[in-house]
Amino acid sequence: MWKNQNLKSKFNTSIFRSGFVYGLDEGILTCIDAATGRRSGRTVATVTASLLLASGHLVVLSGEGELVLVCANAEKLEEQARFQAIRGKTWNHPAIADGKVLVRNAVEMACFEIGAPGVSAISPAN
Repeated sequence: MWKNQNLKSKFNTSIFRSGFVYGLDEGILTCIDAATGRRSGRTVATVTASLLLASGHLVVLSGEGELVLVCANAEKLEEQARFQAIRGKTWNHPAIADGKVLVRNAVEMACFEIGAPGVSAISPAN
């Protein structure tokens, strides 16, 4: 259908949602219109990261252990929250279960509660 250089994913998987593809293009979170191949929005420089889609938000775990929540809106990729979840090289995908996001690397693991529906923030679990 089309071919371009607008989304050059390396070690991560892109996400398809409502006619758009979200992924990392050389370390920049990017949104591509799946029908045309045109770039729709760019934001959140992370270098390397893993992505999940949850309740209309992209959960991004950077290769340095930073957790970022981005509204998956094709018009504008808007960062909702960002914090250092764990330290050190982090190449594992985050996991979400029972209202919690789990992140890990070769040294440590952490669990954080995700805000209730309609709340766009992540806060550390007690």
